[in-house]
Amino acid sequence: MFNRERLEELTEDVPLVTLMRIVMQQVLGWPWYLISNITASPGSLYRKQSTSLLGNSHFLPSSTLFRPEEAHLILASDIGIGAMLYVLYLAGLKFGFSAVALMYFQPYMWVNHWIVAITYLHHTHPKLPKYQPEAWTFMKGALATVDREFGWVGKHMLHNVIEYHVVHHLFSRIPQYHAEEATKAIMPLLGEAYHQDKQRYFIPALWESFTNCQWIEADDTADPKERAYWYKGGPSPPPESSMGKRSWT
Repeated sequence: MFNRERLEELTEDVPLVTLMRIVMQQVLGWPWYLISNITASPGSLYRKQSTSLLGNSHFLPSSTLFRPEEAHLILASDIGIGAMLYVLYLAGLKFGFSAVALMYFQPYMWVNHWIVAITYLHHTHPKLPKYQPEAWTFMKGALATVDREFGWVGKHMLHNVIEYHVVHHLFSRIPQYHAEEATKAIMPLLGEAYHQDKQRYFIPALWESFTNCQWIEADDTADPKERAYWYKGGPSPPPESSMGKRSWT
C-alpha cells in the first residue's frame, strides 16, 4: 500500500495529473493565494510566517502580511467584500442565481484565469533563474522574467502586457502604450540578459512550464554571490529550495 508521498512521486509526471494541476491552478490559484498567500515569498510577510490556514491571509486583519496599524483597513475591505456578496445574493433572489452566475461569476472566473496564467508564465520558464538573498540584486530580479506571445488576445484585449512585461519590471511606472517602444530600445542593451519566448502560445507554454519547471537546483559551480537556481523537470530528490508545494494527493 502506497503512502501519500510515494503516490505523489509515482504520478507527478503523468499527463492526466499535469492537466489536473493546471486546471486546479487556473480555477483555484487566485482565491487560494488571497486566502493563504501560497507561493508568495516569505519576504512578503511583515511577521513570522503563520502555520494556520488564515494566518497569512489577505482577508485577516491580524494576518502576518500586515502591520498592526493596517488592521482597520483590512477590516474595511472585508466589510466591502461582504456587502458585495450580499448585493449578489439580493440579485440572485430577484433575477435568479443562474443569471448572477452567468453575468458575474463567469466573468470573475475568466479574469481569475488570466491573472493566474499571465503571472505564472511571466515568471516561470526553464531559462529563468532564481536567487538566494546573497546573490539577488534588483537588476537580477527584474530580469528574471520573460516576454511571451499570446496572439490576438494579448495584442488586442490585454494591451500587450504579456508581450512586453520585462520592461515593466525595470520601469514600473511606464504606461502600457510605450511598452513596445521601450522594449525595442532596451533589448540591444540587455543582450542575453533579456528573455523572450515567442515560439509557444498560451496552452503549449503552460504545459511546458508545468512539466519542465517543477523544482529548482543550485548552480554549485558559481560563486555564492553569483549563484543562481535553475528550474528542472521530472522526479527529483528533495530540493534545497522550492517555490511552494504543488501536491495533488
